[in-house]
Amino acid sequence: MKKEIIAFAALLLVFSAALFNIHMLRQLSGEVIALIEEAEGFVQGDDWGAARKRAVSAAEIWEGRHPYTHIVLRQTEIESVTNVLNDLIKEIYAEESGAALGAMRAAARRMKSVVSIERITLGNIF
Repeated sequence: MKKEIIAFAALLLVFSAALFNIHMLRQLSGEVIALIEEAEGFVQGDDWGAARKRAVSAAEIWEGRHPYTHIVLRQTEIESVTNVLNDLIKEIYAEESGAALGAMRAAARRMKSVVSIERITLGNIF
């Protein structure tokens, strides 16, 4: 009976860690997406300086969480998000609204996909 209790406790710990991970990734994603959406509004209003600040802040938040993301995410996901955020900043600096808006949509999609990949599904369990 003692072995079963220990196994159940270990399983509960792993499940709790997975839920915590999902919560942290949703929070990180939400912060970054909110800044991207703010930048989008500034691009549409031709306020490139404010858009630049929001995009750089989004990238800094992502970079600041590297100790955590390097533990829980695959390197390809980390590089993908970093690249799409760098592309976004590049397009905002170029002050090309069409390309910047496209880069913003791509960055938001990539952030959402990181969260969706980490969600718990039956396929992940079995």
